Amino acid sequence: MHANAVPAVLPVLLIGFLSLLTPLLTPRSVQFGVRVPAERADDPVVAQARRTYWTGIGAVTAVAVLAGLFVASAGAAGIVAMLVELAGSVAVYLLARSHVADAKRDGHWFEGRRQVTVTDTTLRTRPEPFPWLWALPAVAITVGTAVVGAVRYPHLPARLVSHYDIGGHPTSYADKTFLSAFGLVMVQVGITALIVALSWITARGKAELDAQDPHAAERHRRFVTAMARCLLVLAAAVDLTMFFAALAMWKLVGSTGLFPVLLLAPIVLATAGLIVVTVRIGQGGSRLRFDGGDGDRKATGPGGVTGTGAVTRDDDRFWKLGMIYINREDPAVFVQKRFGVGWTVNFGRPAAVGLLVGILAIAVLVPVLAGSH
Repeated sequence: MHANAVPAVLPVLLIGFLSLLTPLLTPRSVQFGVRVPAERADDPVVAQARRTYWTGIGAVTAVAVLAGLFVASAGAAGIVAMLVELAGSVAVYLLARSHVADAKRDGHWFEGRRQVTVTDTTLRTRPEPFPWLWALPAVAITVGTAVVGAVRYPHLPARLVSHYDIGGHPTSYADKTFLSAFGLVMVQVGITALIVALSWITARGKAELDAQDPHAAERHRRFVTAMARCLLVLAAAVDLTMFFAALAMWKLVGSTGLFPVLLLAPIVLATAGLIVVTVRIGQGGSRLRFDGGDGDRKATGPGGVTGTGAVTRDDDRFWKLGMIYINREDPAVFVQKRFGVGWTVNFGRPAAVGLLVGILAIAVLVPVLAGSH
């Protein structure tokens, strides 16, 4: 066992914890990526699938941690643990999903039910105002970093530290150029622009409204607003981390001692806040409570849908394994996930695939740029 492998497996514990929470965050009409009538969320088969899933995730996480702690190379501990956790979690999810899908098929859960698609035109005519003010901290931090850098630039040495180890000690240097001096500012600009753009696009994206839920539109409004605010706070946190890193590179603060903690603190706190909000509201606002509780969800829905056996259209054919959405007839680029919180892309739209590739490219390049400074 390598003592220095312990920090490397901490992300695995976080992923395991979030995986355990996921079934509690999804709407009642979607269980393990399978569309079901809302009242079937309490079916014994679904309850057993949850227990199987929770047991499996617990076991997978334990194995992943042990694999990370006892792997031969301490440097590979995090990678090994993460691979075991991700592969095992997907396998456990697919097992639970198969139980629900089989029960739905064999029990003819949608037979005799009127399947409908619900829309609320006010989401387009009177959309929820986007929280632009929440983007100001990220913009202010980025501008502030650029100003500090401009003032400091003439006084910088000919060679700048381009990389620090985990203890805050410099490990490599680069010649002083505009790119090397302001690389982290460019990262800030990219992160801020990307998160603001994605927040706005998803807030104006397709609404998933449950025909059996009379509060579906209100849930959607609160969900997209809360998630947009959390993402904008996360952008500010990342920018603040880049600001501290830039101060160290510009020799305005020391990089040893508690500096690594200071560097990570903004992102850790913002991520913790995002998790708390996610648990509070659930995917699509499914955990929000309204007067009358959930009992009225079986009586009437938005758009005038009443308690005549109407349910949300069974659209499982568009969801491969309950995770990958492919619908060429759907103009939406982003759709809400079936399992988890947030959005995924419609792989049936070429523009969506191109956008996803671009986002992944930025996600790969940003850590490379940040790590090289």
